Amino acid sequence: MDSYGTAIIAGGDGSLSVAYNVAAARPDLTLGYLPAGFGNATSHLLRMPRDPGEIAEVLRRGDARPIDLVSVDGRLALFAGAGWDALVAGRYADAGARRLPGWAAAVARSVPGLWRRPQAEVRADGWTVHRGPLELLVVGTTPFYGRGLRVNPGARPDAGRLSLRVYPGPAPRLALEAGRWAIGSLPHAERVDASEVTLHALDEDEIPVQADGDVVGSAAAWTFELRPEAVRLIGRWD
Repeated sequence: MDSYGTAIIAGGDGSLSVAYNVAAARPDLTLGYLPAGFGNATSHLLRMPRDPGEIAEVLRRGDARPIDLVSVDGRLALFAGAGWDALVAGRYADAGARRLPGWAAAVARSVPGLWRRPQAEVRADGWTVHRGPLELLVVGTTPFYGRGLRVNPGARPDAGRLSLRVYPGPAPRLALEAGRWAIGSLPHAERVDASEVTLHALDEDEIPVQADGDVVGSAAAWTFELRPEAVRLIGRWD
């Protein structure tokens, strides 16, 4: 890759995330994206068309901008999620990532986990913003999750900040929030902006974390840090 100025990545958000971690060491390298996964959250951020010819035209024009990323204990991504959605992501991958049927099956198998919320503390730049049960923590520089769900409205890849939202649950409350994501309404969970976010379990449970849809692991403590202008990415920015 050292001899190229532009690399076009075909795949899902996780494939593009792998490229971020390579391109971050090459400030002269520009990334483009061919959405070919299931979630394709990044395609919504980049306003990528669905027609292959139009996608090719976006890539040909090469309108690239530097974007901020979140570092999840050293791994770069556009978005990260701790808690229940990481549980779903892990089961989806373990079952072979079979697109919509696989995702639906992973959600169904993970439903009991909605009633096992870990006790956790979330800090933003050293300030405690949540202490108690946690269903889902979202941290990133994009408002979108897979399929265009607006899980973190107000997050931007050019703002020089991370945006986080804590969804404490319980399950019926999270279901109502999910309905708001689907129709593009503002969630009830408030956005908090920071440069560093820490998550600590307050009980014996380890908390799973995913980054751009790929499970990073489970641990009792996590750190999410801003990486400003980490890579250059082609999109429809205007």
